[in-house]
Amino acid sequence: MAADGDRVDPATGIFNPRLSDVFGLVIRQDEVDFVVPHLREDLPLYLDPFLLWKSDDPEYRRLHADLLGFMDEVRKHAVGGQAIRASMLLSEVSEPVELGLGYAAGTKRGSALGPATTDNIVRTFQQVPQLQAAGLDHLEILSLLVPGIAEDRISDLTASVIKRWLSEFTERRCDDWSIPTTRRRLVGWDAAALDWRPFDARLPHNPADGSPVLLAPLNLLRRLPWINYGDYYRTAYAPLVLPPGRAGRVVAKSDVLTYNRAHFNTIRSYVAEREAAADVCAPDPLFTPLRLATVKKKVAEIKALRTGRDDGADKKYEELAFDILSSMLYPELDLAGQQERTISGAHIRDVIFHNDGKTPFLTDLRDQYGARQLVFELKNVAAIDTEHVNQLYRYLDDEDMGRLGVIVARNPPKTSIQRNIVDLHSSKRCEVLCLDDSDLDLMVALLDSGRRPIEALRKKHVEFTRRLPK
Repeated sequence: MAADGDRVDPATGIFNPRLSDVFGLVIRQDEVDFVVPHLREDLPLYLDPFLLWKSDDPEYRRLHADLLGFMDEVRKHAVGGQAIRASMLLSEVSEPVELGLGYAAGTKRGSALGPATTDNIVRTFQQVPQLQAAGLDHLEILSLLVPGIAEDRISDLTASVIKRWLSEFTERRCDDWSIPTTRRRLVGWDAAALDWRPFDARLPHNPADGSPVLLAPLNLLRRLPWINYGDYYRTAYAPLVLPPGRAGRVVAKSDVLTYNRAHFNTIRSYVAEREAAADVCAPDPLFTPLRLATVKKKVAEIKALRTGRDDGADKKYEELAFDILSSMLYPELDLAGQQERTISGAHIRDVIFHNDGKTPFLTDLRDQYGARQLVFELKNVAAIDTEHVNQLYRYLDDEDMGRLGVIVARNPPKTSIQRNIVDLHSSKRCEVLCLDDSDLDLMVALLDSGRRPIEALRKKHVEFTRRLPK
């Protein structure tokens, strides 16, 4: 039984399913300009409004102006004696769960700003003289002034204000890729009316709970905003405020924010530096593979490990193998995640990949074995035995993951195990491939020579096919 069973869609048998999986569509992430949403958990990325500000696209510049226009409406009410109205405007801001962005693991629940945070924003406008008169030129400045505002809330504010545009973007991409949609009612900021207004949109939905889905443009996503508290602390606050030799000292964030509200010019100087470096600011990729030198080091660490569980060797092996495989098999295979499960008291760690058929070989695996996903079992054992093979077969049967899996162990399987795998294929039409330390070496050599490590997996498939009865 899978410990992460709640991440397996009961209708499709897919682990950590994406929108494309539940509708039976093949949408390769490398072919589209939006995030193919995962339906059971958030992706660790955020909308960064600085990418709107620095864009040459007039539409993006307009969206940034709308964002500042919303905050200026809050400012006007906050400093004009209408704090309740300012708080009401902010109370409509919430984490848009339709986008599926953030660091919540295993969930897509969202939350509103909350009264404490909205009160802090209103008071900040009232208390900082520079904001009273001129307002904000970057929304992210709030994270340097207001308790409770960090990268997640900057993204929430951005998404809430530009939700109408996000829905229009989603409609266009759904038309382009034949993604089914239904008409939904949302609430978004109306820049002309200077208020929140309901609107209708044609959006895809999450079959698990019927909730609407918005597609996030890849060119607006970063793991941290370009203007962010951590960078400000390291590059502006610590060198300026802390005594020489004590720049590494950690000052409570509340104290830093208090300083910032009294010394707003320090923030202005920092923001000016970030604006001057705007050419360097770029969207973050959904996944960044490890460098070749790092992969080589991790493979060497695996080969130096003792087999078995002593001194946590099995856990170390699983961590290293996960890092290596997720990097080496990208971009041909997209990482779906990892899970732990237990069969007959045995702990099993899996790495699971989405297979979108990005090569003829991977397309053949989808067609022949229904392998929309590939599961790799990680085992720090000196020798694969029959029970290891049977465990994987039972999992492929029970979870409907497709009829192909991979066991990653330390040494090649014995001839008797290879015969057993062939016999099981004859009865169940399932394929199990076995990788070992030498295959990790081969993957490194392929990458080092400018070839793709996925070829090592194709080689194993070809060898297995040749062993089947004619």
